[in-house]
Order: sequence, then C-alpha cells, then structure tokens
Amino acid sequence: MARINLSRLLVLLAIAQYGGASDIFRTPRQSGPGGIFTIGNGEQCLGADRSTGGVCLSRNQCNTQGGKAIGFCGVFATCCSLNACDVRTNTKVAVFINPPLNKESSGLECSYNVEINNNNVCQMRIDFETFNLAPPTTVDPVENVTHRPGYVCKNDIFQITNLQANSDLLPSLCGDNNGQHLYVRVNATTNSRSIRLNFKLADRVSQPNLPQATWKIKVTQLECFNTLGKYRDGILDAITASLPATPFSSTADRDEYLIAPPGCLQYYPDRAGFFESFNYNRGAGPYIANLAYATCFKRTSDVCGIKLTAASFDMAYHDDSNLYLDTDCQMNPVTQGLTLSEDYLFIPEAETADGLRGSKFCGSSASNQIIASTPPGPLYVYFHSDNLVTQDINESGYRFNYNVLNNCYLNKRN
Repeated sequence: MARINLSRLLVLLAIAQYGGASDIFRTPRQSGPGGIFTIGNGEQCLGADRSTGGVCLSRNQCNTQGGKAIGFCGVFATCCSLNACDVRTNTKVAVFINPPLNKESSGLECSYNVEINNNNVCQMRIDFETFNLAPPTTVDPVENVTHRPGYVCKNDIFQITNLQANSDLLPSLCGDNNGQHLYVRVNATTNSRSIRLNFKLADRVSQPNLPQATWKIKVTQLECFNTLGKYRDGILDAITASLPATPFSSTADRDEYLIAPPGCLQYYPDRAGFFESFNYNRGAGPYIANLAYATCFKRTSDVCGIKLTAASFDMAYHDDSNLYLDTDCQMNPVTQGLTLSEDYLFIPEAETADGLRGSKFCGSSASNQIIASTPPGPLYVYFHSDNLVTQDINESGYRFNYNVLNNCYLNKRN
C-alpha cells in the first residue's frame, strides 16, 4: 500500500510541475508562472509587488549572477532581478534590467555575458521589452550645405560582441526601441561560446538634456536539431523522440516556432502583427545610418505571400522625378560618388493595391499604401540606410501592419 501511495504522489508531483502538454507548447507571450515545485528554470516571473519582472532561478544561481531576490516562483526557487552590471549567465531565458541610474552614476559601461546553455543552441533571440537610450545624432546644419553625415549612435550605444568568426555583423543601436527584437546566430562547436550585451552611456552631468537610460532585455536561447540533435541531451530524448508530444519532449521541439531563417536579423513567426524601423520613436525617428538587415516572416505550406499596410513611411530619396521607386532610391554604380541618398526598403515582387509595381521604396512612396509581396521564396523585407542626411528631407522611418496571405490572387488587391 505504501508503494502505491508513493507512486501516486510522484504522478501528482509531475502533474503539478508540468500541467500538461498544452502548457509546454505555449508561446512566450502565453507562458504563465512556474509551478509550485519549480526549482529554477530560467523563465520569466514577477516579484512580490506583482509588477517588477525577473527570472526564476535557484537562490544560489541568483547570488552567483549578482542578482537580487524579489519574490518566489515555487517552493524551491526565487524570482531574481538581474539589475546589476557585469552579470554572467547561461540560463535558458535571462532578463537584464538597468541598474538604478542618476546623474552621478551615468557615463558607465554595463555588460552582460550570456554563455551557451547546451550544444543544441543555435540562435539567441533578444527582446527589448524596454529600451530607451539617447537618440542617434548628426552634426548641426550649416548654411548653404545641403548634405550632412547620417544619424549615428554617439552618446549612448548598445552593442553585441564576442560573436564567433564569420558571424553576421550586428548594428549598434540607440534611441527608442521598445518592443523591438533581434536574433544572434551562435555555434556551440566554436571556441566562442558566449555573447556580450554591452551598454555605453554618456555622462549626464556634462549633457543634462539627454534622456535617462532604461532597459529591460530578455535573452532566449533557442535550440535547433542537427545530425545528433535528438540524442545530445541524453537517453531520455532518444527514447521519446518518436513519441507524441509530452511534457518530456525535447526543448528543440518547443523552440522550433521561434527559429529564424538564416540571414534574418528580425523574425516574426505570427501570421499577423506589425514591424517598424529601429528608433521609429512613434513616428518621430530618425532611423539609424549605415544599417543593412532583413526582417523575415514565417512561410508555412499554405502561405503564398504577405500583405503590408503602411501606418507610416518617411525615408530619404535621391530623385524626385518619378514615384520614389527603384531607380529613385538607389544609384546606378556608374554614377556612384555623387552625394545622393540611397536609403530604401526592399520588398520583393511588390505590387500596391492600385497596381503600381516595384521593389525599392523610399521617400513617401509606401505611405497610405497596401502592398502585396508574393515572392517564390522566403518572405522578407530588406532595409538599407546610408551615411547621409539631406536638408529638408525627413528620415523618420516606417511602421507596417502585416498579414500573411493564403490566397494571393484574391487578397492582392484587398
């Protein structure tokens, strides 16, 4: 009888911890608090005040990473606020919050080292839940001078470093990037098994007009399957690999939804949503100079294209003789050397609702437009900005709502 009761207790513990297969496969925005028997899984949690965010860790992990316990997330774990600098972590999910800042403490450098959790990790998704730094700047206008250098991050700078050899170059960011995200490609087989998130803040004593810097950044380590992917985490994965989804399924199964296609700095797996340029700043901009990156969308077997509805679109252009499309946005190599803008958003196989076709959009060409993109391959847009500001031409950026299409013939002009 005692043996039967013990078996029942173990089953109840498993149910309390895992809930069910549906809980395991919830997306990050749906994930709830850890179960009562959580022992520190690196998931997000709320402190005792129910408003301050943290990471669910064991008390020892929290102390080792320089964190502060702000509540509980189960009997055996603490909700840990990582609001210190020079933090090192290898948890599946980590959340970093700016330390208390004031004019006396500004001008500091704050770094976070994220080490690869296991050999299956192939990407890290970095979500800027809060991101407010000093905006990008350029030189003041000079009389009778039409062109100036582009807007770059000079005061506050956010950078990601310690990438493995031949990895993608990631842009330096600043300004208002609340709700933005980016992906970092990693490779556990190389010598570089970590990335560094680094903030450099300008001195607010000498520049009191700069806004206060604040951030809350979530880093999620995503696992991919490879040749040995099903077996690297031990015998249990090998046994359950061919079985239906259960609470014991591999983490790579659960991460698959968020894995970005190669070459994408940003990735939106949902079928509808919105995206915007870095430092869009509610339409005030400006976007950052010298950027070149792809924003990608999930293409499932039933998807034939994507519909983009411009909420706002203001970019530079170099020729106003046409409609700010294609040749108006990028110079022919034969004429290079002229001080003319080459900012554009590339949308492959694009067609507007009124039948205008093009690929490169600049100026105000996408304003108040509904654009269908139906390429034969991946769904993406590509943003390019030069290092040039032209007098009296706005560079505030763009914001689009998007919906994937499963019937391009019917939806192209709707």
